[in-house]
Amino acid sequence: MSDGINEKFREFKEKGYIEFITFHPSYCYEEFMEGITVNTEREGVPTENVQYKLKSGIFKTLCKRALASAVGFDKEEVYNTTWKDVYEAYVTKSTNKKIDFESAQKYVLIIDEINRGDISKIFGELITLLEKDKRLGAENELTAMLPYSNDTFGVPPNLYIIGTMNTADRSIALLDVALRRRFGFAEMIPDFSILEEEHIEKNKDKLEENGVYGHLLESKKALEKLNSHICDEKSIGRDKQIGHSFLFHVETVSDLIMAWQNEILPLLEEYCYSDYKKINKILFNKEEDSNWIKKKEGIVGFHNMEELKSFLDKINLQG
Repeated sequence: MSDGINEKFREFKEKGYIEFITFHPSYCYEEFMEGITVNTEREGVPTENVQYKLKSGIFKTLCKRALASAVGFDKEEVYNTTWKDVYEAYVTKSTNKKIDFESAQKYVLIIDEINRGDISKIFGELITLLEKDKRLGAENELTAMLPYSNDTFGVPPNLYIIGTMNTADRSIALLDVALRRRFGFAEMIPDFSILEEEHIEKNKDKLEENGVYGHLLESKKALEKLNSHICDEKSIGRDKQIGHSFLFHVETVSDLIMAWQNEILPLLEEYCYSDYKKINKILFNKEEDSNWIKKKEGIVGFHNMEELKSFLDKINLQG
């Protein structure tokens, strides 16, 4: 991300407009929506005074902020009130006039690795409430009663959900149909112009001083060519193109060698299931052993920049 976008993200995060979470196989409804948690007097200290309390998850919390903003709560009030209070205010206010969600503050929940979670376990009855026409204030407004708090719950339209996933992950093909049809999809393929503009040219003086500027440009060119070959390889395909982020934090020659030897080539090795003939074919359009990839030894790699330069030249000089 550019500095401007990073700055805005941090600003909105601090203001509570954006929250970021990562799904994983053990992530559950109680973390996402609401659940019962144990509360002790002091963490790590044995005690007989154990209390159980209801705790809102990140989704319910963000929905509360979004709805409170739309019905006119002050920012300080939001943190000291409950979902039930906010929802009752919404019902009262919407009885007299339509709530203007369009001009209300927008809130965003970013879910990284959304395809790795058990969607039915995490969303439960909420999955239907995500639909545009089922949101609060919509034509077919729909609410549900939550199992722990018995709160009446709905999703405000000024809350947006952005899910990210890795196209190289085969579990995308098995993505829950109920979730898939409630989201729009936008493909984000590797964009090496971002690498060049936001890192290589932006930090040109420092990279030249470290003797890596030209090699980084050659690496960018080699990765673009490598991705073209990956797209042509039917057993791998365009979903597994190698991203520009591998080179984004390269500042020295040793960084560049490490990126190729310890990250990019092992990833290609995984894609090809250690078929070293195929790896050489993708890299150099020839199946026989190369100086860097050998059938018996696997990835031999590079001992210095001269060896890496020779490797990059062989990729880039192909027709």
